[in-house]
Amino acid sequence: MSLKHRNKESGVVIVIALFIVALVAVMATTMLTHLERDTRRTTLLLRHAEAEFYAQGSLAWAIDQLNTNWEQQKTNQRIDNLPLASPVEEINHYTISSIIDDAQARFNINNVLQAPDDFTQLLRVIAPKLSEAQALEITRATVDWVTPQKQQNVYTQYYAKQVPPYRAAHKLMVSSSEWRLVKGVSQELFEALQPYLIALPMPTPINVQTARAPVLATLSPSLTIETGLAIESIRKNAPFNTPVQFLNLDIVKNHKISDEKKIAINSTYFLVETTVSIENQQTLLYTLLERKAEQGKVTIKIIWQSKGQLG
Repeated sequence: MSLKHRNKESGVVIVIALFIVALVAVMATTMLTHLERDTRRTTLLLRHAEAEFYAQGSLAWAIDQLNTNWEQQKTNQRIDNLPLASPVEEINHYTISSIIDDAQARFNINNVLQAPDDFTQLLRVIAPKLSEAQALEITRATVDWVTPQKQQNVYTQYYAKQVPPYRAAHKLMVSSSEWRLVKGVSQELFEALQPYLIALPMPTPINVQTARAPVLATLSPSLTIETGLAIESIRKNAPFNTPVQFLNLDIVKNHKISDEKKIAINSTYFLVETTVSIENQQTLLYTLLERKAEQGKVTIKIIWQSKGQLG
């Protein structure tokens, strides 16, 4: 075999060897990338599971706090000073905190069956660009959504034409986010009302100790946000000991509130927002608690929990 031929073969072998080395390097890099990705995914899943565990631990603090508030209540003082934030804890590099808020400080959207005018008032207060006719139509559609019935109507036809089509629930809403599906509710309107809405499992009064101005304004057609803000200012220094005391306020008594049962000074339902963070990863848990007192004994139970967003 000639020297020239041998050199040619050697060159081919070297090229093949380099190709194999390059191929192995690419495969190794790909495998390491996949391994790193899978390891990261596993780490995130483990962290999420641990975060949920810590969130449930912080929820125990909220339950204990609500129980203590009830047992240590004093005459002519608020039972619950809300919102109330937990001490921030750090455990194994996780940061955990919770906030207890009054669910009855919001407008219970399931009250629309008993108080449709109040809901229309909330729409007009929060979204003044809505005409009276538009607000009334959205209220009627909301009432239809939560009314137990199966008959065909204009709303049924509207929902059937959506993409994808769906049906009205015809039962009380489980989540205020369900309202987004109601005819006439735009994303913009939903986002505007969302901070003031909640879906509770039964009709509830509004807690005038904690409700914000727009929600207070729903108590009477003649009430305004300005009136609500004035009430907020008054109660900071002088909490209401009874519903009658609230109704006898000079700023309130000139506005005819049709039913005293629409208001309360203590609440049954509470919303707990728990945040667990580690590095750039965050877990958010919302929990609705119900506190009941029967025969001198208080019980607190979880009604629902929602991860990531308010239910």
